[in-house]
Amino acid sequence: MAALGFKRIDAHEHAQQNLRIAEHLAKCLPPLPPVAPLPRPVGRPKKQRTADEAVSSTAAAAAAEPPSKRARGTYTHWFASPYITDILAAYARVGRSARRTIAVLQAGAPDDRYSHLSASTLRSWFGADKQLLPRFQEQLDAGIAAHGGRGPTRALDAAPLADAEIRRVLLLMREAGTPVNARVIRWVMRAVMQQMAPALLDCLTLSQSFISRWAREQLQWRWRSRTTAASKLPLDWEAQGVQMAMRIAANMEMHRVKVTHTGLQQQR
Repeated sequence: MAALGFKRIDAHEHAQQNLRIAEHLAKCLPPLPPVAPLPRPVGRPKKQRTADEAVSSTAAAAAAEPPSKRARGTYTHWFASPYITDILAAYARVGRSARRTIAVLQAGAPDDRYSHLSASTLRSWFGADKQLLPRFQEQLDAGIAAHGGRGPTRALDAAPLADAEIRRVLLLMREAGTPVNARVIRWVMRAVMQQMAPALLDCLTLSQSFISRWAREQLQWRWRSRTTAASKLPLDWEAQGVQMAMRIAANMEMHRVKVTHTGLQQQR
């Protein structure tokens, strides 16, 4: 260091040197580089509007907008919705009272699908004889023809206990992590109906479309892409098979069921 002509300094002198440099830079700031002006935009510059002018122009634009566009999102075309059959069935079931129909529908719906339906709207669909007016009957017939049937009618309304039991079993299966597909739902429906409402099986076909629409609208479920998850055997399938056989044997012993060459018979 001495050979190059620099004086050796200690830490204190180094700190003092940095302080003197900082004071010098604070007093004599270096000039900032010149800022290039922004290029002028093409065309005539926009006029700056005040807040009152902006509000008045927005109101004028809203007034000039067509009424159908302004009312979008606030009107429900019930005769084009999948709930029209449920509404008409509930109206006939409660004695054709509009207020009671709204109360029953809103109390039994799993969501707010009927929150925009009013008693006055429902009452306007029918004439003095409590029958659908011709123009609404035409809309109903057109919807039936477009969908190839009456859609997801609440066929289980005639057996509310069976409906509640089907929902309870399916929800318990979902909570337990069991894969539920259309076949599983059909088996649960058929088993519950055979026990609680066998007459429904004579007039109701548990088709794929019916089960799909029922699960979407009544349970608010969404179908996933088709996979084979529900068809795979669980890891403990052998133990589950043994437990199933034990349960069958216990039930047969409890109900005194014996096996013969003609099938199963219950002893009296």
